[in-house]
Amino acid sequence: MGNDIRLELPDNLFVRHRLHQEGALHFRLDKKFRQVLIAPHPAGAEPQLPERSPFALWETSALVSYYSQLIPTFAGGRLRAEQLTLLCERLAASARQSRDGVVAAILLCPWQNYVAHHAVNTALLACQLADALKLCAEEHRVLMLAALAMNLGSIALHNEMARQEGPPSTSQRQLIDIHPFVGSALLREAGLDDERLHRIVLMHHERHDGHGYPFRLKGDEIDPLAHLLHVLDVTTAKLMPRSYRPRIPAQRALAQLYTNANEKFDPRYTTQLVKALGVYPSGSFVKLESGETAIVVAQTDHLHEPQVATLRSRYDLIASATPGQRIAKSVTVKVDERHLSKLAPFWGLQ
Repeated sequence: MGNDIRLELPDNLFVRHRLHQEGALHFRLDKKFRQVLIAPHPAGAEPQLPERSPFALWETSALVSYYSQLIPTFAGGRLRAEQLTLLCERLAASARQSRDGVVAAILLCPWQNYVAHHAVNTALLACQLADALKLCAEEHRVLMLAALAMNLGSIALHNEMARQEGPPSTSQRQLIDIHPFVGSALLREAGLDDERLHRIVLMHHERHDGHGYPFRLKGDEIDPLAHLLHVLDVTTAKLMPRSYRPRIPAQRALAQLYTNANEKFDPRYTTQLVKALGVYPSGSFVKLESGETAIVVAQTDHLHEPQVATLRSRYDLIASATPGQRIAKSVTVKVDERHLSKLAPFWGLQ
């Protein structure tokens, strides 16, 4: 699936002045365009991977901060492949040590650099889904790498659009359309030549109905992992707030994946997403039958009955299957940076 398709650069002036194709899945940046990309990112001190944190929320925040410092080295052509590999390993360890904790981190940790935060969140979800779908170790690795790298071809643009309420302008749309090629070219410069990785990055905006980009592929022409990354990308975008809107509640976001009339997603992936996140995801807030507000801490075998803790408790967990403590509804509670220290101990890392 997707292996025998010849992927060609679009033939127009905008693309020809920025990119060149040297073979199947092999694209490189035009010298002048490369200078435009590199100019805002002068060489500086190489960021260091942070010490491991004891809690999932802190670990996620620290790794997002690290990646936000690493991204300019990528755009500046100075990223080394092992830096991405080490980051993937740390994220995978966190996801496996506290599955509930990384979901809570996706919902609770505020963002500063949208591209870095979106990439880390998507990679964490990718780890969850890769395990649930029993992907082999190599597919797991390449999916997480692609999640981190998928938007590196348009760093400034994606950060700009995260704060932009209206639709993209014509010039923004042109840059959006080529960002899979730019990201792939930058990965080549970093020494990452894995063909599956490039195929996933290049195809992660393709849609089964043929209305995606940049190749307008359909159905089985799309690499299955590229479609999985597309689903994760869309889900993460819904779960993250923008400057002009709050995050979409997880229940509604997942429902939209099922009911979206404009695009059909592989039901295997959406089903596993529901199982991974739960009906009431960890880190979300609910109103109990008792009238108290509680935070969801851990999933159980019953999707509608997670373990919760009231906001006045000292980390005592409540089974929401208990009469009088059942969940009445989801609620929205505004959380910012200063609340994380109180919430973090719910999700420790071993």
